[in-house]
Amino acid sequence: MTKAELQKLWENRIAEYRASGQSVKEWCASHDDVTPRQLWYWLRKFKNQKDTSPITRWLPVEVSEQASIDLIAFFARWAFGAR
Repeated sequence: MTKAELQKLWENRIAEYRASGQSVKEWCASHDDVTPRQLWYWLRKFKNQKDTSPITRWLPVEVSEQASIDLIAFFARWAFGAR
């Protein structure tokens, strides 16, 4: 198994573990091929990787005309000291 394949395997396992809502011990008990020590190792490994390369996620936003007017009025009051 290549390094990339191993990493993908563990990414999938960790996603499955997190979605389960179970403790590490409970999740590993139902997965005979995974020990708690292995799971903790990979959780730490991916946590450290995420710290160095954050993922940017964009969300759609809909702004109504009234909301825009309210926002402009809010910032105008804030900028001119009428807080």
